[in-house]
Amino acid sequence: MKGKGKRSEPILKRLIPYIWEEKWLFIGGFSMMLVTSFLRLFDPLIIAHILDVIVPNHNLDQLYLYAVLFIGLVLTVGVLSYSQVIVLSKMGIKIVTKLKYETFKHLLQLPVSYFDKNPVGELIARVESDCENVRQLFSNISVNIFGNIIFFFGILVVMFIRSWNVSLIILAPIIMIAVSVLFTTRYLRKFYRRERELNEEITGIVTEYVQGISIVQLFGQENKIMDQLVSKGREKRNIDAKANFIEYGLWGVYDFVMLTLVQILLIYLIVPKILLGAITIGTLVIFIQYTHRIFYPLISISENINQIQRGFVSLNRIFALLLLAKEPLGDPEEKEVSINDKIEFRDVWFKYKEDEWVLKGVNFSVKKGEKVALVGASGSGKTTTVSLLCDFYRPQKGGIYVDGVELTKLNIKEWRKQIGLVLQDIYLFPGDILENVRVYNDEVGEFEVNKALEQVTADSLVNKMADGVYSEIKERGQNISVGEKQLISFARAIVASPELVILDEATASIDIRTEAKIQAAMEKLLEGKTAIIVAHRLSSIINSDKILLFDNGEIIAEGVHKELLSSSPEYNRLVKLQFLHDQNVDGGVE
Repeated sequence: MKGKGKRSEPILKRLIPYIWEEKWLFIGGFSMMLVTSFLRLFDPLIIAHILDVIVPNHNLDQLYLYAVLFIGLVLTVGVLSYSQVIVLSKMGIKIVTKLKYETFKHLLQLPVSYFDKNPVGELIARVESDCENVRQLFSNISVNIFGNIIFFFGILVVMFIRSWNVSLIILAPIIMIAVSVLFTTRYLRKFYRRERELNEEITGIVTEYVQGISIVQLFGQENKIMDQLVSKGREKRNIDAKANFIEYGLWGVYDFVMLTLVQILLIYLIVPKILLGAITIGTLVIFIQYTHRIFYPLISISENINQIQRGFVSLNRIFALLLLAKEPLGDPEEKEVSINDKIEFRDVWFKYKEDEWVLKGVNFSVKKGEKVALVGASGSGKTTTVSLLCDFYRPQKGGIYVDGVELTKLNIKEWRKQIGLVLQDIYLFPGDILENVRVYNDEVGEFEVNKALEQVTADSLVNKMADGVYSEIKERGQNISVGEKQLISFARAIVASPELVILDEATASIDIRTEAKIQAAMEKLLEGKTAIIVAHRLSSIINSDKILLFDNGEIIAEGVHKELLSSSPEYNRLVKLQFLHDQNVDGGVE
């Protein structure tokens, strides 16, 4: 889903609040970087002074003094560099932790339609991998780029002071390298972007297929899945190899130019002047040291830029997600939502894809306390109707009304608290039975959970588990049966005493004997409650106050069971086709 959200802002402007919260760590790290960059200029000058002044004058006292100064300088630079890394790493961890929190929190507030179109694995990569990649922006690397720039220009200044004419000559290859670094980093940007996309796709493939490993193994498709993964991995490898070849190949050329050719040029230019007494040996040492060192700021700047580019690619993806419009929640000031009269669908039209209407002008009402069944062939629009009622999606035309107020204007969080939803496909969280029933709602106590489990005949499941409601459920409920999962789902739906109970193919995974037990309990449970039942078995709907027959997104018949058997050929045919194997029904099926 491409959410419209807020208008995109410049990325640096969006970064400022994160840095500002940790401004003292940033200022401390930046200050240490400035001092370190400044001090790194002096050790060649100390060596030059020793060669040009102290040695010719045979001044041992001054030699010892400068030796101590040199050692102190090296130690100070080392301590400051180490402290800078610690301070900025701490800042990076704090900022990235906050960014992860905000990203995951925002994901939880996106509409269901977004998750329909974005695989779980890709979202994991977005939250975890991209956020970790962003850490480079808030670490020693991003500050070092400024240090290296300062160091680079500091070297040039000292070299021009010592010999401006020699400096001008060697400036040409330095400028050439600086320009080529700029063009190379810009060229590599597209490789880094594609690398992040492929990393996301690979994470998605691994996540999705590991979750469905039993199906993969059952159908013997391990090799097919591996081929798919290898194909993506090969593409990522090729992109990484090409980017690395360009990047490190270029550094090899630069290394040869700077460390060999430029230093040969320096010796050629300066040694004759030394012999003539125009330039000192110390000056030659300074130029050799500085030309050797000026190369590494260029490399570091380039590598920093490359890493920062990777971070910015990830940060752009994260901010793109954070800019997606959140799920609209109606009126947040409304504290209570309840059904006092009825729920109405008024000329509701809905489509998931352009020009493919799933619901077409649906009209019906459900009075408070009524039990209404939705029946029809698969794909006729029943589950979509339920999803709209839960406000997981919103209709493109028409509206849904609760006591005459449009659903979109209600406090949606409060509305959902009044809904107990049971689906055919149940998701159980890793954790104990207690938390799976109350879904981490601490307002629901152990007593209420046990009562709900007993009402849906799931107490036998609890009794056979070693720790009762505190017994652990493995990932996706692998240590309990499908029917037991469904019973927990029933308990989850009723534990908070909702006003509206929605059963969407809720008994499809339960055997007939268990369903009979639940049916008896549910009749008592639903007394005084409004219920909407998407039917799979006839036993779920024959006593409904109203049955709505869906076909191709429209309601083509409405009434009670016996009325529809006599008045609707489509309903009669559906009963024979879908429910013949369950039981014979009075008045319709022989």
